[in-house]
Amino acid sequence: MAAIGTDRGRLAAGVILPGADRLAWYFMRISGIALVGFALGHLFITHYLNVPSETTFAFVAGRWANPVWRSFDWVLLLAALWHGMVGMRYSITDFLRRPLWRLVAMSAVVIVGVLWTGLGTITIFTFDAAAAAANSGPWAGELWIADVLGYSLFVFAVGTYVGIAALLVYVARSLRSGVVPIYNGDVGQYAWVMHRATGIGTVFFLLVHIVDIMLIGLGAEIYDESVKFYGNPFLLPMEIALVGAVIYHSLNGIRILLIDFWEMGTRRERQLFWMALVGTVVLTIPSGIIILAHEL
Repeated sequence: MAAIGTDRGRLAAGVILPGADRLAWYFMRISGIALVGFALGHLFITHYLNVPSETTFAFVAGRWANPVWRSFDWVLLLAALWHGMVGMRYSITDFLRRPLWRLVAMSAVVIVGVLWTGLGTITIFTFDAAAAAANSGPWAGELWIADVLGYSLFVFAVGTYVGIAALLVYVARSLRSGVVPIYNGDVGQYAWVMHRATGIGTVFFLLVHIVDIMLIGLGAEIYDESVKFYGNPFLLPMEIALVGAVIYHSLNGIRILLIDFWEMGTRRERQLFWMALVGTVVLTIPSGIIILAHEL
């Protein structure tokens, strides 16, 4: 449990000593609990009851006609975005060794978080369905904006596929050579690296998704043009992988909470990890079937 122990030790020090680490530790737990409901609820609506290509202008406009759903999406925006930004802070600390690189990366995280929060909040609370449906705004006919955003999904997908393929090749070669791949430790270390990987991947997609949602304020045509990309067959494996990443991150987050606050959780780390893995597979399969059946 070397990796988990180190991570928990750093966070525990933040709890004892007042400062940013202490606040971050509590924020990650509180926002994580909130996201189990908000993020998984959103995922259920967009990837089980519907598929991403069906979340058109009419879908969002109908949803935001209800103030409760606007508030829901705003809380989801704040919780998911800042849970991701603070999570990136830990990943930066884990993987960047030089102080200057850490400073640059941390600064970028704060800037992106503040900017995306402001733009997302403005989009949600100033959205005028009638004006957007009329496509009367100055940018309404600029469909190239939707195309740029849509093609960025292909870049994200290629990165996802290449990363998964490279990882599988690395693991296969390591096993053939008699070397333990990735980490020479117990399941806690694998849970840690998978939590980091799924978190980082989800954050990058979240940033693109928030920009995608912002397009709704420019007009119905430009927003629907961007949503069409989600039905492209090349992107479907990435969408299914994203569902799995969000589910695993949520279930492993619950596992971390049980380890932190429940004595039995500490003794059942291994079993909880396997439960998270099995739960991820079982819950992802239905979404994958729904997406493939609808889009192919």
